Amino acid sequence: MTRKEKIISIMAREAKPLRPDEIAEAISLPAKSRPAFDALLAELENEGEITSLKGGGLISCRAAGLLRGVLRVNPKGFGFLLCEEGEDIHIEASAMNTAVNGDVVLVRLLPEANGRREGIVEKTLRRGSERLVGTLRVYKGMAIVSPDDDRLPREMFVSGCGLAGKDGMKVVARITEYMKNGLRGHVEEVLGYPNDFGVDVLSIIKSYGFNTEFPQKVLDEADAVPASVSAADIEGRLDLRGETVITIDGDDSKDLDDAVSLTKTERGYRLGVHIADVGSYVRPGSALDGEALARGTSVYLVDRVIPMLPPRLSNGICSLNEGEDRLTLSVIMDIDPHGNVLHSEFYKSVIRSAHRMTYNKVWRLLSGDDALAREYADVAAMLRDMYALSRELGKRAVERGYVEMDIPEAKAVLDENGRAVDIKLREINGANTLIENFMVCANIEVARYLWRRHVPAMYRVHGKPDADRLAVFKSYAAGLGLNPNRDFRAILADFKDGPERGVASMMLLRCMAKAFYSPENSGHFGLGTSDYCHFTSPIRRYPDLVCHRALKAAIEGDAAAMRKIGRMNADAAVKCSERELAAERCERDALDLKKAEYMEPFVGSDFDAVISSVTSFGFFVQLPNTVEGLVPVTSLTDDYYVLDEAALALRGERRHKEYRLGDTVRVTLVSANKQSRKLEFVVKTDEEKKKITVKEVSAGGGAKRHKNSRPKQKRVPRVFHRRKNRGRH
Repeated sequence: MTRKEKIISIMAREAKPLRPDEIAEAISLPAKSRPAFDALLAELENEGEITSLKGGGLISCRAAGLLRGVLRVNPKGFGFLLCEEGEDIHIEASAMNTAVNGDVVLVRLLPEANGRREGIVEKTLRRGSERLVGTLRVYKGMAIVSPDDDRLPREMFVSGCGLAGKDGMKVVARITEYMKNGLRGHVEEVLGYPNDFGVDVLSIIKSYGFNTEFPQKVLDEADAVPASVSAADIEGRLDLRGETVITIDGDDSKDLDDAVSLTKTERGYRLGVHIADVGSYVRPGSALDGEALARGTSVYLVDRVIPMLPPRLSNGICSLNEGEDRLTLSVIMDIDPHGNVLHSEFYKSVIRSAHRMTYNKVWRLLSGDDALAREYADVAAMLRDMYALSRELGKRAVERGYVEMDIPEAKAVLDENGRAVDIKLREINGANTLIENFMVCANIEVARYLWRRHVPAMYRVHGKPDADRLAVFKSYAAGLGLNPNRDFRAILADFKDGPERGVASMMLLRCMAKAFYSPENSGHFGLGTSDYCHFTSPIRRYPDLVCHRALKAAIEGDAAAMRKIGRMNADAAVKCSERELAAERCERDALDLKKAEYMEPFVGSDFDAVISSVTSFGFFVQLPNTVEGLVPVTSLTDDYYVLDEAALALRGERRHKEYRLGDTVRVTLVSANKQSRKLEFVVKTDEEKKKITVKEVSAGGGAKRHKNSRPKQKRVPRVFHRRKNRGRH
C-alpha cells in the first residue's frame, strides 16, 4: 500500500478531524519525509479526498458531508452532480459558485426538498476544459464569444481579436477567469467562417481538445525512426516470414495493425494473430509516447482521421503493409474444431504480409466469387478455414455470455465541398465478424496470461447492466408478448429482425455499463469473460501499447519495466478512458452534424419512422438510415398526452390514442438545425396535414428552403468509414 493510500485509509477509518502530526505518526512517517508528506496532503485536498477545517485539522470529505463528482449542466441553467455512488444531486444555477459544465467539484448536501437531493458547490477541484469553441461577436470597444456548447454560460468576454478574427467567425478561446455571472478569456485561434470548408467539423474537434497537428518535437522523433526493418531488429525474434500471413481491413484503411494466419492441425487449428510491435518505435518517456498518451486514441471522423501517432509511423514502419518485413508481437493459439482454446504462446516476431485483403473481397470470395478465388488461390482455402473457425468461436462466445446486439452504424457520404449528400448504413459482413472474433480471442488470451503472472497491465473492464433499465427492457418485451422471466440475452434472441429488434438492441445498449480501462482486472460482462484487455490495435489506442509493453516485459522477464508500468498504470488508465469517451462523443457529434446537414433539403418531406425513445416532453423517431429527431409533445394537438412509464408510451387522456416505443409512424420533418445538430418532426395525420408549419433553418444551418424544394447537388461521393469495431468491446 502506498503512503497516499495509507493516509486515505486512516482518514476514512477515523472519520474525525486529525492534525497533520497525528496523521504522520499514524503512518510512521520518517522526519526526512515531512516536506513530501505536506505536499501529499495538499495533493489529497486538491483531489477532494480530504478537506481542511478552520481549526487547522483535516477530515475526509465524506465524513465532512462533501460529495465529489462531475457537474453536468442543463441548457436551462440548473445542473446535476453525477455522483460516484448513489443518486445524482440537483444543483440550482445560483448554487454553482463559478463551476461550469464538466468540472469536477465538491458538493455539500442541502436539506432534502420535494423528495429530491439538492446541493451547493463548495469547491471546484478540476476544470473540465480550459478552452471553448464559439462564434465571435465584435462590437464597438469589445468582443464576445458565444459558446457552441449551450451548457456553458451564454457569453464570454474576450481579448486577442488581433488574430484576424472577424464578426461571425468560429474561434477557440482560452478561459482565464470563471465568474458567477460569466467567463473571461482571450482568443487563441481563429478557425474561419461557419460555412468555410471543414470548419464545421474542425469546431467540434477543437471543442473536445483534439489536435489536428503534431508538435515539431514529435515529428522530429518520428522522422528519426528507420523506414525499414534491419537485420539487427530481427535478432532474437521468431521469424514467421515463411508463414502465409495476411491482413484484412477496410477498403480505405492505411494503418494496418493486425494480421492473421491459420493452419490445420491434428487437434484442430493453429491460429496466429500478429500485431504491429509499436513499442519498438515508441519508447516510454519519449515525446512520441507523451503525445500518444495525451491523445489516447485515433479519432475517425466523417471527413478526416486524427491519428494517435504521426503518419510516418501509423501508415509506415508500424503498418503491416503487404510484402514488407514488419516487427510484431504474435499470439499463437491451438484451438480445437469446436472453438475451444487449448494452448497459447506469445512471441516477439517478424512477419511479411502476403496479401493486403479487404473485408469486401474476403466476403465475396467466401460467398463464391470464382474470379477472386483464382486471384487469391494461395490463401482461398485458408480463408474458408478461418471462416469455419470464426463461426465456432462465435458460438463459444454466445455460450459464455457474449451480448450480441443488432445496432446499425451510419456513415456519411460527402461531396467535393465536404457537404453531406447521403447517409448510409455501414455494411457488416462475415469477414468483419471473422476478424473481430480472432481479435477478441487474442485479447482474452493476453489478458489471461498477464493476470495469472501478476504482470501490471491495463485491462478493459465492463460491469453488469443497470437493474432498473433492464426492468424497462423486460417490460417492453412483455408488452410484445415475450416471456420476460428469462435472461435478457434469451429475450433479445426472440426478437425478429425489423424495427422492434433494433429498438430492443438500443434499449439493451442503454442498460449496459460503460466499459473503461483499469489496472484492476474485474472482468468484461458484455463479452462474458473474466479476463480482457485491448492488445490488437496499438497504432490507434494507447492502452494496447501499454499491454504490449507488459507482454514484452513478461516475455523478457524485465522486472524494472514491470515496475514502471505499475507506477504509471492507474493515471494512464483514467486518462485513456477520458480520451476514449471524448473521441466517441466527437465522432458522434460530427456525424450528427452531417446528418442534420443532409436532412436540410428534406424539410417539409414525409418519412416512415420508428419511435426509438419516449419521454414526458415528446418522443424520438428514427429513420431507416439512423437519422433521429424529436416529435415534441406540444405538436400533438389532437389530445392532451401524458407519459405512461410502465407502457413506454405517450397516451391521450380523452381519446386514449398511444404513441408506443417501437411503433411505426408517418412524420414530417419541420426543422433541421445543423448548428445544434437537432431535427424536429411532427406526426403526419389527416387532421394535421393543413396545420404543419415548416420552420426556418437557423443561421449556420444552411439557407432557408421551402417545402419539397430540393437543390440539385453534384454528387461526388467520398465515404469515410469509421475504424472497425470502434466501441464494440
